[in-house]
Parts: sequence; structure tokens; C-alpha cells
Amino acid sequence: MKEKLLVLAKAAPEASKKYEELVCVAGITDKGEWRRIYPIPWDVFWKTNDNKFKKKQWIEYELKDDKPSDHRKESRKIIPESIVVLGDASYAEIEQILNEKLTTLEELTNNKDVSLGVIKPKTIEDYIPITNKQYEKILEMGKQTTLFGDKAYKLEPPEHKYQYIFTEEDLKEHKILCEDWESVMLYFNCKKNYSTLDEVHVKVKEKMLKVAQMARSYFIIGTHYRFNTNIIIGVIYPRKDDV
Repeated sequence: MKEKLLVLAKAAPEASKKYEELVCVAGITDKGEWRRIYPIPWDVFWKTNDNKFKKKQWIEYELKDDKPSDHRKESRKIIPESIVVLGDASYAEIEQILNEKLTTLEELTNNKDVSLGVIKPKTIEDYIPITNKQYEKILEMGKQTTLFGDKAYKLEPPEHKYQYIFTEEDLKEHKILCEDWESVMLYFNCKKNYSTLDEVHVKVKEKMLKVAQMARSYFIIGTHYRFNTNIIIGVIYPRKDDV
């Protein structure tokens, strides 16, 4: 069975013993259903990969089974090799789809039947660094090798992650981890270009505050598989020519 998906979130890769490094990809289908698809190996996003796709694109893929693949009803297993990129979605199209799905953090937290949603923050107060608690553990996992002598985990983990501090319409302050892969890659790029950690944090903060504070920006929220906590897995914002 094939399915079409508007990709709205591409979260930072996580280490999985079964599938090595996986990327959380989520979005809304052409039937208006929230969907989380996996396993998506991180090398799908190499420039040389024929199946490479980005946020704000429509893709099509083959489902392994049209039944939830974990305790979250939106999750589905797919055949990664079957992914076909259909094309970019206009921001007007994306906004129309997201505005029909808008909710709040309170509603998402209270509704145990959903694990994906979209919110529109009212004010973005800050973007703060935190220590990645899994950093040392993943470094140790990276020392493991396969039967063929290759590294079991090839990706470098970020030593720091970041949290958005923001409010919604009720002006209640929220502090939530941002796992958008764009923010992680920005962190690594800044580490290459700046000599001190303070400079890195400043530059990452400037960029991620700027995109989130744009008038037509949205947060895609997902719940963590193990901890069931809310995480920002995608930041959707317009390009210059969309404004």
C-alpha cells in the first residue's frame, strides 16, 4: 500500500541497536492524517542518495503494514527504498494544512490518544543550551564494531542540545527540547567555525530564535517513544520569498 506524506519534521538521528542511526520523520498525509514513519536510516539524507528528501516536500512510499508499529497510533513502518520525492509544497499550502490542525500543548498533553500535533507559539522568549545526557553513552556505543569491523554507530552525537522557552495564547511559559535536525547541524557547523563554546551558543541561538520568531512559524510537536514527553521535532518557517 502506498501513501503520500507532506514532510513537516526531520528530527535529529537517534541510535538504535536494531537499525543503527535512525531519523524521526513525521508529517501529514494527503488524507489529512498525522504520520510518523520509520525506519529511516540517516544515510537517506546523503546528497548522493536517490531517495533524499527535505522538510516541506511531498513524498510517496510503500507501507509495510497499515497498522500502528508501536504504541503511538500515528507510527508506521515503511520500505525506505520505496521513497519517491513528489515535489515541494508551497508555504501557502503548508499553512492551510497546519492551520486546520492547530492545537495547544495542554490539549496534546491531556489527549493520550495522540502523539503528534502542531502549535503556534505566541512569543519566543529564549533558546538555551543544555548538556546532552546521552553524550558519553553514545560515544561509548560508537566504539563498538560490527562483525565486519565497521563502527556500529557512525554519527557524532552533539555534546549540547537546546530548549525553546516560549508562550502560547494563555501566556503560560513552556520550556521544551528542540530536536529539529536543522538545529543540530547548525550546532556542528558553528563548532567548526567558532573557537569558543560561548560563541557557538550565541550563533545557534541567533539563528533559531530568528526563524521561530517569524510571524508565520510553527512548532511540530511529537512525544518521545520511551519517556512520553513532548519534544519539538520540527520548526516550520517561511523562506524570504514566502514573506
